[in-house]
Amino acid sequence: MFRLRWIAVTLFSLMIFLILLNGYTRELKKLNELSRCIDERVQTLVRLRLDIYDKNEKIAYYSTPEGIARLARQEFNLVLPGERIYILKYFEPEEDGKDNPLN
Repeated sequence: MFRLRWIAVTLFSLMIFLILLNGYTRELKKLNELSRCIDERVQTLVRLRLDIYDKNEKIAYYSTPEGIARLARQEFNLVLPGERIYILKYFEPEEDGKDNPLN
């Protein structure tokens, strides 16, 4: 009878140990998952902050007279009085060599 008690106590303590080990491993998995989620959110936050910083710089630049003039030239093809516009045309050579201005 003495040995049966020791076997029961050993099995009971082993069962308690395995239950605690299972809980510990589950918590470690949850901790790793939460850590990964935090890292992703921080990367997103940094990317968005850089984007906001870039947009604020563009807003500040295009609020100046030079920025307005550049925007008008690029987007709306406007020029200042007295400026000359040069239009460059180029020809793409065809496969058979006809209509080539260099021939």
